[in-house]
Amino acid sequence: MASWGGHTLPGTFFIIFGIFYAFKFTRSYLKRPRTGQRNNGLFYCCKGKIPCSGMVIEGVVKVVFVSIGILVELFYPGAPMGRLHDSASGNFTHPMNWQHATMYFFFGLSGITDIIAFEAKHVVPPGLDRIGGALALFIEGYLFFFHLHGRSHIDTRVHILLVLTVWPSALIAFAECLVMNRRNILHILEMMHTTLLIAQGTWFWQAAYILYPPGAQPWDPCMMHENDTGHVDGHSDSIPEGDCNEAGEMNLMFITLFWSWHIAACFTFVGLIYFLMYKFLKIRGQLDPRFSSGYEHMNGGKITSSTPLNTGLLSNGEEDDEL
Repeated sequence: MASWGGHTLPGTFFIIFGIFYAFKFTRSYLKRPRTGQRNNGLFYCCKGKIPCSGMVIEGVVKVVFVSIGILVELFYPGAPMGRLHDSASGNFTHPMNWQHATMYFFFGLSGITDIIAFEAKHVVPPGLDRIGGALALFIEGYLFFFHLHGRSHIDTRVHILLVLTVWPSALIAFAECLVMNRRNILHILEMMHTTLLIAQGTWFWQAAYILYPPGAQPWDPCMMHENDTGHVDGHSDSIPEGDCNEAGEMNLMFITLFWSWHIAACFTFVGLIYFLMYKFLKIRGQLDPRFSSGYEHMNGGKITSSTPLNTGLLSNGEEDDEL
C-alpha cells in the first residue's frame, strides 16, 4: 500500500461502495412499501434455480476484492511470500504488508457476515452485517493509528485525519445495529455512515497525491517514504533533516483544511443523491405517501413542531419489516 496505487485502489473501493450505499439506503427509505407479502430483496438467478439477493452479492464482491488484495500484499514479487518470520535474521518481516493484509481480512469477514445475515436471518439477530462492517472499520482505524512510527509530521497528519474519518464511521455502523427497528434514526445513521465512507475513499486519493505525487513536487519536504521493510529510504537533499518538518508547516495547515473540505463535499454529494432519488421515485410514482405532498399535506396545511417528520426522532419509531 506504500505507493500511489496502493492508496488510490482502496480509495476507489470505498468510494464505489459509499455511492452504492447512498443509493441503496435512500431508495429503501423513500420508496413506497410493497403491498402484500414481501420478499426481502430475494430474487432467483440461473433460470430461477438459485435464490439470491443484493446483500449476498455485496458480500461476495467484498470477499473477492479482499482476497485479491491479500494475495497482492503477501505473494506479489517483493512481498513476504506468506512468511511472517525471517529465519535467517531471526526477526519478523514486512510488517506493513502484514498490517495491510490484516485490514483486508476484516473487510472480507464483513462480506461473510453480509452473506450470513441474509441466508440465516431467521437464526441470527438483525444487524449482524452492521456489526461486521463496524468491526472492519475499527480494526482499520486501529492499525492506521499505530502505523505512524518514524513518519514525518505531514505523513503522520495525513494518517491521523484518516483515522478521524474511519473511527466515527465504525461507531456509527455499530450504533445502527442497536436501532434496527427505529427506521428514522437508523436512516440518519446510515446516511452519516455513507458520507464518512465516501470521505474515507476521497481522502485515500488525497493521501496518494500528498505522499506519492506522480511526476510532481512532493508536499512533504522530509521525503520520508518507507520501503517494504518499514525503513526510511532517505530525506530530501535540499533541506536538512532537522529543518524539514518546519519547512512543511504551511502544507500541514492546508492539509488539515483540505480534510474538512472533503467532509463538506461528501456531505453535499450524498445530499444530491438523496434529492435525485426523491425526484426519481416521485416521477415514477413510487415515492412513499409520507413524502409525496410535503409537510402541508401531513399536517393539514400547517407546519408545526408536531409534524411527523419533525417528531420522528422523538418517537419510538416503527418496525421495518424489510430489515
